[in-house]
Amino acid sequence: MKKQDSQQRVGVGVSSVLMILVVLAMTALSLLAFGSARSNESMTRRNADVGAAYYVAADQVQRTLAQVDELLLNGQQQGADLAWYEEAASEDVTFEEAEEGLCFSFTVDAGNDLAIFVRGLVTEGAQRYRVLEHRVIDNSAYDFFGDDYLVLMGD
Repeated sequence: MKKQDSQQRVGVGVSSVLMILVVLAMTALSLLAFGSARSNESMTRRNADVGAAYYVAADQVQRTLAQVDELLLNGQQQGADLAWYEEAASEDVTFEEAEEGLCFSFTVDAGNDLAIFVRGLVTEGAQRYRVLEHRVIDNSAYDFFGDDYLVLMGD
């Protein structure tokens, strides 16, 4: 009689199928990792671009404030009024009479539907103005649908 072997051997076909499944799983994981890395790189690049655009706009804000300061110095030396400031100011800067007194404001584009809004109060003396507001505005938040919208109630 032949002695029966209690151990069964795994055939070449089963090990080949297992190897193919392992290779496919590793390929799928590597593709997912590659896609995630590309997405992260794209997001990082966009964040860097937004940051760079903001700092360029912040530099422009400081330049505009320097121009306003020079304008206020000249205006105070000449005893100027609102009409003089409106005429002498650049297109970007607007002057207006407010509750607090004479105010100026301007907006600088910061790219990606962002802008920096600055509002200041004209003061007397060596400190010619005081900044009341300096904030980033998201222009896209106010116009989600443009002119294409659905009226739900009313006219």
